[in-house]
Amino acid sequence: MTQPFALFSEESLAVLVRVFYDRVRQDDLLGPIFHGAVGTTEEAWARHRARIVDFWSSVLLSTARYEGRPMVVHAGLPAIGPDHFRRWLALFDDTARSLFTPDAAARLAEVSTRIGRSLQMGLAVARGQDAGAGAGSGLPR
Repeated sequence: MTQPFALFSEESLAVLVRVFYDRVRQDDLLGPIFHGAVGTTEEAWARHRARIVDFWSSVLLSTARYEGRPMVVHAGLPAIGPDHFRRWLALFDDTARSLFTPDAAARLAEVSTRIGRSLQMGLAVARGQDAGAGAGSGLPR
């Protein structure tokens, strides 16, 4: 790719998800969590990436294709905590900045931070923890 993406489209979101999850799979902190949750086969990762493209398409393009329940999925992963959220957001932000124009990358950072904060607060409540403490333990506000 010679020019960064300026707009969100099915193509740009598919590239973002592919590049990002290729990086996640190699990450020392996130890789083991995702390998345990997603699996290790290319088929499993292809299904996961397609589902996540649907998610971002629903969020950014209002396609309403995603029908999952992210809170339920993440609640089923007791090993994830603030360090994982921080790393996920940093890696996502870095990937977005490498693929999109500054304005588009900033929008992705804004939305991903909001989603991450919401997930972390929801997990804290589900785990019987102080939701305010969960929200302030690593995610930017």
